[in-house]
Amino acid sequence: MDLKIIFPDIDLAGVKAVLIDLDNTLYQYEPCHKYALQICFENFPDAKISFQDFADLYKKHRDQVTKLLLPQGACRSRFFAFLHLFEELKISQAYVKALQFDEIYWDRFISAMKLDENARNFLDLCKNKNLPICVVTDMLATTQVRKIQKLQLENIVDFLVTSEEVGFEKPNSIIFAAALQKLNLAQSDVIMIGDDENKDVEGARKFGITSYQIQIC
Repeated sequence: MDLKIIFPDIDLAGVKAVLIDLDNTLYQYEPCHKYALQICFENFPDAKISFQDFADLYKKHRDQVTKLLLPQGACRSRFFAFLHLFEELKISQAYVKALQFDEIYWDRFISAMKLDENARNFLDLCKNKNLPICVVTDMLATTQVRKIQKLQLENIVDFLVTSEEVGFEKPNSIIFAAALQKLNLAQSDVIMIGDDENKDVEGARKFGITSYQIQIC
């Protein structure tokens, strides 16, 4: 059964482990992204373009990279988005600047992350009940580890499964199967929690996992 509810209303009766999304489920993604992109723009004096033009170019190339490289983990690469952006603007040694901006982006993004209070209370409840927690997420693995550390969840999250690791993004059942394999549990033993109706909720449901759609404020 799929329910769109808030964290305190999730029923843990009979649950042996929790699968949970990271981005926009445990924290708000968009404010972090906007802040990181603004700092990138402030470090980009080489071209006389507005921030909106810079943001539009970035989004265009992010979308192109995603389309080109899906379902590989590299489809989430900010490096390639910046690389193609700088190449379009005829910036010399674009690959060097792309690496610099990839680092700036993620450093600033992660510095701005704040754990949702209801999410924290829910995760603490799971640990008090000795329920293993596995983060199931579409993204590069090392970046997601940095996010988990920033949110100070490394002692709460027991396992991590990323699309980079398994080669497929949600809602593909392979990523959910990988989580169950790490937990050594069956579909009926776990629940999946996430913000995306298609990727998190429908993907898990079609694989036989009870799923809940969360919307944090």
